[in-house]
Amino acid sequence: MNNPSLIQVEKAMLNNVWHFGNEILYKMCSENFDHKNNEHILTKVLFIGRIYAAAIERRKTKNNDINDNFYIDKVVPAFQNSDIDKYLNKLKNFKSLNNDNLKSVLETHFYLTKIINKITEQNKRSLVSKYLHFHLPELFFIYDTRAVEALRNYKTKVPSSLKHIIELENVDIEYAKFFCKCYELQKEIQEKFSLNFSIRHLDNLLIENANFKNSEKRKLL
Repeated sequence: MNNPSLIQVEKAMLNNVWHFGNEILYKMCSENFDHKNNEHILTKVLFIGRIYAAAIERRKTKNNDINDNFYIDKVVPAFQNSDIDKYLNKLKNFKSLNNDNLKSVLETHFYLTKIINKITEQNKRSLVSKYLHFHLPELFFIYDTRAVEALRNYKTKVPSSLKHIIELENVDIEYAKFFCKCYELQKEIQEKFSLNFSIRHLDNLLIENANFKNSEKRKLL
């Protein structure tokens, strides 16, 4: 298990080629934060899911619903009829993570995962983490297989001080484990280098690590 170097950390804090596109998604969610308008819901779920390779229409299905109809007839009502705005508004005033709000953040992720499971019959923890991240970027870590794999190079276990978090009733255990490791790693980087190292910066660090590992594997083929 390694610790990220200052060079790696500083590189992760630079705007990369994805910055412009990410800023569009952040702005879209900031300016259309709630879930009342059909077009806003459809566009947010569609854009974030498709751009981040976690499309909601990748699902188990018992019929041949056209994707357009699925978004209009299933996705939009699921969000509109949910209490997701109550959860998000509860978190909206938090500017950063701390030990007091971890529970609420993870419960929000778990809640939206349940809502989406009802219409997809799948656990969409990755999509949900990405969707919530663009609404509250300082509170939700982005979960996907590349980030999980890269995180193992820095954190392999949930810190003992956070183990009670993954034992909470209304949390997704897999995401909670990943979340707690990210939270601890982010704090360590901030304290070690005295830098304002954001969740987006951490995602950049993990993806850069994953890409490097993949490129090294290709060289061996």
